[in-house]
Amino acid sequence: MYQPFSVVRSTARDGVTVVSLRGDIDMTAEAEVRQALLAPPDADAPRTVVDLSQVSFMDSTGFNALISAHAHATAHSGWVRVATPPPMVKRMFQMLGIDEVISSYPTVKDALTG
Repeated sequence: MYQPFSVVRSTARDGVTVVSLRGDIDMTAEAEVRQALLAPPDADAPRTVVDLSQVSFMDSTGFNALISAHAHATAHSGWVRVATPPPMVKRMFQMLGIDEVISSYPTVKDALTG
């Protein structure tokens, strides 16, 4: 069943941004996902934890947005980490080799401490 997409963005300790994505991530949510994952323009070394615990579906749009955010962050001496991916998302990460590039953690707390 379709779950509408929503996003909550917050700042955790040490300036790390936590982006919590919820619902279905597909082409209808592409612009919103990309905007949510972009680091603020004034960030010197963007560090972002993406909480996927409430994601019900993710197609290539979501995976591409994560890869783009990772590329942008690393180009500016930062990082992107994924927290609590649902089993189907975690499996796709492994199948696509994304887990070799973007670190995944079982909890947001673990991702924050890296």
